[in-house]
Amino acid sequence: MTESIYTVFDTSDRPLSAIDADAPPILEALRIGITAPSAHNTQPWTIDIRSGTEASLYFDPARSLPFTDPLGRQVHISHGTLLEMTAIAATSLGYRAEFNILPEGEMSFAEFGTKPTAHIRLVPAPDIEVDLLFGRILHRRTSRRAYEGQRVTEAEFRKIVEQSKREGVDAGMIPEDRFAEATEIIKQAVAVEVNDRPLYGESLTWFRFSKREIAEKGDGINLFTMSGLTGLMLHLARLTMRPRTFDAALNRKSFLKTFDQAAASARGLLTLVTPTNTMSDWINTGRVYVRAQLAADALGLRFQPVSQSLQEFPEMDKLRAKMDALVGVTTPAKLQMLVRVGRSQPPALSPRRELGSIIRG
Repeated sequence: MTESIYTVFDTSDRPLSAIDADAPPILEALRIGITAPSAHNTQPWTIDIRSGTEASLYFDPARSLPFTDPLGRQVHISHGTLLEMTAIAATSLGYRAEFNILPEGEMSFAEFGTKPTAHIRLVPAPDIEVDLLFGRILHRRTSRRAYEGQRVTEAEFRKIVEQSKREGVDAGMIPEDRFAEATEIIKQAVAVEVNDRPLYGESLTWFRFSKREIAEKGDGINLFTMSGLTGLMLHLARLTMRPRTFDAALNRKSFLKTFDQAAASARGLLTLVTPTNTMSDWINTGRVYVRAQLAADALGLRFQPVSQSLQEFPEMDKLRAKMDALVGVTTPAKLQMLVRVGRSQPPALSPRRELGSIIRG
């Protein structure tokens, strides 16, 4: 008999969407699935409930990132995280999740939202073991704070890989002798975004500047608490960093300084590489990433994606080529994600929308 979610989780840590006591298994699994991480915390998905054990996952075009993610690669990685989180949750309910990925084939950007990313089917499996990562789900947090303590050890990395391994996605760590060069590319890539008005304006759309805004929208990045600002620095940031003035030169300089300090504090840099670069690869990358993050959480390690240099727009071409060369990736392979790893104080939780607002009518 599987453990109840309520006995495993302290739901006050990350409140779950309310559902009826007799809700079908698909809703039980999906309300955990939607706590998955996503690019800029856009939560770029809608869900069509087809039966008590089946659903279809769609992309929400209103939550796209057309400047920084023109191919939709990052948002499909985000769909992969939701699918894997749903599969993990299903095991706690006595079900095995089966996915039909891209059942109507790959889609163009214009077709996003019209074709499903995946069909989800929960199959009864009374003897299934609860996934070892299940108990970490509601504790998982992305940390943009500066990291501290020792570097990620080889033994820790092996444990992360062991629990996240999936055919078609290779996990690696950037070696110490290339660490400084990789960090410099990461810093330069963020500077490219921050100093380009359209690119930075897109990110600004997803920054949240107040508790009220976070509560109302249930998405985006809590700019202040997730960056680790406290005391006087937090007070000054709230006075100067507002939506209308956030891209002022002084604020951009301050933002980059905070980011550079955090980037330099990384205790490890995780890479996720696929042999090709298809939509299925993107989705599988998301599945591996979230498992790796949950496994890292169990070791007291935090993650923050720092994949800006991997993005496919012209301003990033040179830095993307540099990072590919550093990691040793050549076409048709693709470096899908680069992740800062280390130890930090617990960051604030990122908000989540209610499941009811995500279900297609």
